Amino acid sequence: MLAPWIQELTPRDRNAVTRSVLPQARVAELVTRVGAGPCGWAVELGRAMAEHIADEVPYLAIDGIVQELHKGCEAVALAAMAALHDEQDFVMADVPEVLLGPAEVVSRGVGVEHMLRAIHVGHTFATRELWDLCEQLPDDERRFAAMRRASELMLGIVADLSADMAREFGQIKQAWLASANAARMEVVRGILHGDAVSVERASRVLGYDLTRHHVAFVAWADDLSEAGATELEGAVAELLRASGCTASLVLPVGDRRVWAWGSGVRRPPALPVGGTHRPSPEVRVAAGLAAPSLDGFRESHYQALEAARVGMMSPGHRWLFDYGELDVVALLSYRIDLAREFVRRELGALAGSEEAIVTVRTTLKCYLDVERSLNTAAERLHVARNTVAYRVQRAEELRGEGIHVRRMQLQAALTLVEELGETVLPGKFTTR
Repeated sequence: MLAPWIQELTPRDRNAVTRSVLPQARVAELVTRVGAGPCGWAVELGRAMAEHIADEVPYLAIDGIVQELHKGCEAVALAAMAALHDEQDFVMADVPEVLLGPAEVVSRGVGVEHMLRAIHVGHTFATRELWDLCEQLPDDERRFAAMRRASELMLGIVADLSADMAREFGQIKQAWLASANAARMEVVRGILHGDAVSVERASRVLGYDLTRHHVAFVAWADDLSEAGATELEGAVAELLRASGCTASLVLPVGDRRVWAWGSGVRRPPALPVGGTHRPSPEVRVAAGLAAPSLDGFRESHYQALEAARVGMMSPGHRWLFDYGELDVVALLSYRIDLAREFVRRELGALAGSEEAIVTVRTTLKCYLDVERSLNTAAERLHVARNTVAYRVQRAEELRGEGIHVRRMQLQAALTLVEELGETVLPGKFTTR
């Protein structure tokens, strides 16, 4: 019987279950049914599978799509693990996240062949992981039975996923091609890809003057929220007005993401100091820098995408992510595995997640930000001057070096941790 063996599975990261991108209620139900260890292992498998697919099918490794890919892979991993544990069949209705992908890729011009290839790449990866685990079973009879059951389950998943994915993709593409946004998105994709574009014709199709200064926005909804394109468009419209834009172009990209551009006649648009009033708590917005003409339209958009990438990793309560403030974090976190290693190397034991270490690290960051002024840091942190001095000394002890050593690198590492939190702290699961 396979179930007892499944119950012995454990994740590399003991907090893996808490990092799930699926609804908490569903994960909690599986934990009660199967156990925290197997569920954590499945969460890690889902993340690893998504990363592998993104490497093998780069058409899916782009903003907005890769997040849905992660949710779909984790949903399948958890459902497959539960089916193995209970010795039941896989049920497609248990993984609604899998079919969210087509709504995101159709408007980007990604073909169904890439979605189907992703299913087969994921199948190969997950089957290999399962077989490696089955081979650890002590006796031949249990080992072969486990391998046979895992193979049958995974082949069934591939068949069901492929059929449902092709059907869903076809329906969504048909609806998209009939929409008014299809022609505009085709022009936008050409501009963003650097194709030779007639500015006059493109401006006419888009209903937007491409010769001005542009600022780009990307709006998205939190993973577990129900916010849709209407709320996102409303948040972007408010920012466009607050930024002084007199013309705008707003395009929904799937159900949970919006791209937008705004321009002004007499002066470049600029984000208002302090931002504007916060939209729905579930909405996040990233902004690029204002820049002129077709190149500016493209560059500001890619900057907004980078700011959005940082925003989707950030654990804080910020809702507006300005590339002008986050450019260094974006550059340093482009390869998150290298960023994590950089933080570990520069901070040493100061890269811990314990509350006391977080307090010391936060104090050091503030102290360095105010040019090592004990008085100013104490005022900002609302603590005594001697408390700041003690914490700085403690930070040096934890780091194993004085704060004057590799000062620039130290401050960069502290900035990464402040913005991205546990994403860049050592010990977080990764396959890279």
